[in-house]
Amino acid sequence: MEDRIRIELLTPLTGTFIPNEMEQDWEEEGYNDFEEEQVFFEGDDLMEYATAIQEKITEYSRVGHDDDKTDNLMDYFDGSAAIKEKVVSAVPSVKESDGVLYGCTTLELKEYLETEELSELCEYLTGQYSDGWGEGFEQQEIQVDGGELYVHFWQPKDYLFEQVKPEIQKNQEPEKKRPKMELLGRDGNVFIILGAAAGLLIKEGMDQQANEMYKRVMQSGNYYQALHIISEYVETELSVSDEKSQARKSQLLECIQKNKKKSKKQPQR
Repeated sequence: MEDRIRIELLTPLTGTFIPNEMEQDWEEEGYNDFEEEQVFFEGDDLMEYATAIQEKITEYSRVGHDDDKTDNLMDYFDGSAAIKEKVVSAVPSVKESDGVLYGCTTLELKEYLETEELSELCEYLTGQYSDGWGEGFEQQEIQVDGGELYVHFWQPKDYLFEQVKPEIQKNQEPEKKRPKMELLGRDGNVFIILGAAAGLLIKEGMDQQANEMYKRVMQSGNYYQALHIISEYVETELSVSDEKSQARKSQLLECIQKNKKKSKKQPQR
């Protein structure tokens, strides 16, 4: 199966909470009195009900479908042919972000949408949440502690789609930028160069890279190979990889060679 692109669009979410005692007095009170006693929830209030809301979405989305199929809002899309070709599915759910619960529409795409296409799709989804899928869902009773909750995917104002930014995985640290170090003009002793490079790495909190570099240099076959290994961990004049820089690299190595002091501590060649 071809690779698919996954995009999440967030929209404001609100809820109406009806306490159990209000239901008992429903027939004795007028509608206006009943309406005044309802409790209105914003997205941060809905966080504790996230699981119950998602379970109700899943249940509601399966109505009328065979097997394990669920609602795909693209099944009812009758707009641009280009959008229908690019968007495989649009599935409603909820998602937490910074302590607030949002309505979430997960898009599965064959290829990215143009700006105008995304705008048209969001306009269609707004209609679905105000008069279509969302209108039906907000009538679904969600049983929670103390009463019933009704959730609204569409809001009369400040209703915008916001794309979720990619998150860095918890176990994956962002790649740190290599520190810079000039070789030209430095003492040519490879151990002095290695020590300076290791010091820069440790200063940047890259102790593991410093140890790895040291081991590789000590196992290197010659002086020049050692310099190239160091230049993989710290950014030096030798780190540039384009072909036009090869002549410059050769000249640089010659200059470093002239400054290199003979030492019995250098790696064996």
